[in-house]
Amino acid sequence: MRFYDRATGIYIDDSSARITDGSATDESLRAALSRCILSASGWRSVMAASGDEEDDSDRVSEDMLLIAAAAALSFLGYLGKEQPRIVLGCDARPTGRLLEAAVRRAFIHGGAIVDDIFISSAPEIMAASHRYDGFFYISASHNPVGHNGYKFGRSGGVLSKEEIDKVIPPFRASIEAEGAAARLRSILEDADGNALSMVLQRHDAAKKHALAAYKAFVLRTAGIKGSFSLPFGVAVDFNGSARAASIDLPFLRRLDAKVWAINPEPGQIAHAIVPEGENLEWVRRELESRSKADPSFILGYMPDNDGDRGNFVYTDKRGKARILSAQTVFALVAAIELAYDAMRGRKRIAIAVNGPTSLLIDEIAAKLGAEVFRSDIGEANVVTLSERLRERGFTCRVCGEGSNGGNITYPARVRDPMNSLLTFSKLWTIDGLYDRLMKSLGRKPEEAPSLWSVIAALPRYITTSAFSKDAVMHIRSTDYNRLKAEYESILGYEGMGRMPKCFSRWEVRQYEGSDESVGVGPEHRTPDSTGGLKVQFYDSEDRPAGYLWLSKSRTEPVIRTMVDIKGRDMKLHDELLAWQHEMVRRADERVLSG
Repeated sequence: MRFYDRATGIYIDDSSARITDGSATDESLRAALSRCILSASGWRSVMAASGDEEDDSDRVSEDMLLIAAAAALSFLGYLGKEQPRIVLGCDARPTGRLLEAAVRRAFIHGGAIVDDIFISSAPEIMAASHRYDGFFYISASHNPVGHNGYKFGRSGGVLSKEEIDKVIPPFRASIEAEGAAARLRSILEDADGNALSMVLQRHDAAKKHALAAYKAFVLRTAGIKGSFSLPFGVAVDFNGSARAASIDLPFLRRLDAKVWAINPEPGQIAHAIVPEGENLEWVRRELESRSKADPSFILGYMPDNDGDRGNFVYTDKRGKARILSAQTVFALVAAIELAYDAMRGRKRIAIAVNGPTSLLIDEIAAKLGAEVFRSDIGEANVVTLSERLRERGFTCRVCGEGSNGGNITYPARVRDPMNSLLTFSKLWTIDGLYDRLMKSLGRKPEEAPSLWSVIAALPRYITTSAFSKDAVMHIRSTDYNRLKAEYESILGYEGMGRMPKCFSRWEVRQYEGSDESVGVGPEHRTPDSTGGLKVQFYDSEDRPAGYLWLSKSRTEPVIRTMVDIKGRDMKLHDELLAWQHEMVRRADERVLSG
């Protein structure tokens, strides 16, 4: 029997359908596994059967379907319960339906009680997961459309690096074992059709409960009680994302916001997925057009495909719509929320960020009497760090990865553009907050609150976009530990000589999980050395003034490099980035030459 999502009409699954074709072998399965990237940020690979990361077809190889089943069973093994209750969902990528069909069958085989909410945003399924023993979400976040993968966790957040490290070995072992292809294929082929039908019949009710739980959670996170109205109009480019099947439109309209949406059908992806740079042009143009007709339209956003990242555009003083960089989105949220905490008399205010978040955050925090703490890249790492800070008695309500934009506001454990929108609204709805923030930033408040005036008041920094072509390097060596050692050797030999004269000194900061340490050498790294490395520069008054960043991507087979500097000197930024690229290339050559 075929089942469809009632709200969208999208086909979900056929309880009598066979999804395997017998093509996978033990060897092909192991080869497919070797192309997967496994980390706390998500398990990802190109899932389109063609192997093309830009392929928007829904075809998935049997190898990838069997790997999906193995991932589901490994998660059940980690939970260690006889009949765990799992909420299952996917983003709006074309390959999601078949991958979810495989996971659904594996969970049924493993004895799980499954509520399937199908196309759903990451914040939605994580908010709903508080009622379950765990969640399993099929998504590749901001990666190109041919990619897909898995995020899983419990209590509203993905598993930490330490927890994921317990799941990966049995998962690998299940794939690499002799006869793995036949065993996993039989699990999918022998799934109980009646049990599968029951899961699919419950879909609409499960989705309704998930949406209700998500709405309530967003309001609780924002601290909204009673009547509340959003004081501005919003333009949205859904770009066919999972947020198009989530709460956004009814939620915003319930808060009396005027909303204009484009590309609102889940799965109809109109342009590149990552919400950065030129991809925000669609919503920028819509906002500018709406604003000319109705000046109350001052904000717009575009989410990535799973809907946790959402970057913004805004109208300036003259009504011109402009794109906000990811770093500025996060800095703006941080400034408002830190000022709000200070205004309420909170003590020991802190913010947790990742290593490549701009030093702009440090300067803002200093102006507002807050402390900044840093972890390695990965949402789970900053969430773990924020939890540790609260355990130590800090007020830490906001954390996030400025390099990716968006914010995580406690008690949420995932980014959410709804949280950002409600933070922005505080400039209008919290008496005295706008004036206090502007004065803390050293600016005279305008007569009426405005987003553009706060943005103009933020200290100026230039930061390489984490998703620009300049931030991505393809290297040939695979020994990241040795690459770092060679990089440190090159830096130590020529660092002072090539360091720009505007800086007085440098130091190396290294990141592993939720920890930051200062110094060079393997004693500052874990054995696999997967964390980030930062060369931080200081000015003549020994204040942080810039950095070079180096890290191995957790979700793509590339090295990421970035530069952050205080001020507006683009030439200095480009010179530092060129130096960074040169050192990485030389380190790569040294590793390859032995």
